Amino acid sequence: MKIALAEFLIRCLALVPLAWLQQCARPLGALANRLAGRKNRIIDQHLALACPDWPTDKRQWLRRRHWHQMACLALETGAVWHWPAQKLLDHVPSVTGWQHVEQAQAQGRGFLMVGAHMGNWEILSLYASLRQPMAYLYKAPRDPAVDQRITASRQRFGGELIASGSPAMRELLRRLRQGQGVGLLADQQPKQGEGRFIPLFGVPALTMTLVYRLAQRTGCAVLLTSSHRLPSGQGWAVEVDPASDAFREQDEAAALASYHAWLEEKIRAHPAQYLWSYKRFSLRPAGEAPFYAGRNRQ
Repeated sequence: MKIALAEFLIRCLALVPLAWLQQCARPLGALANRLAGRKNRIIDQHLALACPDWPTDKRQWLRRRHWHQMACLALETGAVWHWPAQKLLDHVPSVTGWQHVEQAQAQGRGFLMVGAHMGNWEILSLYASLRQPMAYLYKAPRDPAVDQRITASRQRFGGELIASGSPAMRELLRRLRQGQGVGLLADQQPKQGEGRFIPLFGVPALTMTLVYRLAQRTGCAVLLTSSHRLPSGQGWAVEVDPASDAFREQDEAAALASYHAWLEEKIRAHPAQYLWSYKRFSLRPAGEAPFYAGRNRQ
């Protein structure tokens, strides 16, 4: 019943113009900002790292803008789940750097599109699937019914989902070696022992090494991709940047640091649209004090 009701509401959202949704998101974002006490403390810690020179009142203003953007993201679920192909393409009026995808394909190389939780990453993956056959690494929800519904929406333009886990690495390697495209979000914290601590905004953050390992073992092109929301209901912009040469070198730390340098630049360009509530620094290097208040995993 809950899933059926959610699907009905999402279908209704798909019918509402984006400009209206962005206006509706304002009171919802303001309400979230008032109620999200614990998350606000996490957001404030992160904003202090990203904007250390800003006074407190300006960072609080940015936090309010952030909640408006998160409300926009939630209300855009209708577009993500139900918009037809042409309508979605019409709402991505700004695309820069797509020639790097075309160049990799012309050379017969696989390419790895590495994104982050900013703008609307779901729209980004759908757009890429409309332009190019793609496979995406994802973490499957525990509820099979929810997983089935999400999978159907994400795969409706031909993109394929690969559930994370032990077999995923072999499948990603196979596709990249065959010259195919693979996408993943690399700003998520891996399990302890499955990543490396690399500074992000000056603080060591456990960072997945998967992108570097895939690039080293396949020689694929590594393309850093991002999206951001445009004002007045125009839709979204997509940007594709080639990764630095560090991903072709033997220095893993330098490669991961170059990804973080790109990520910091993109975040500062559109700071309200990044997922600041995610506890990116909850795992700490051995012997280091917890970053967040309360109990943190070591």
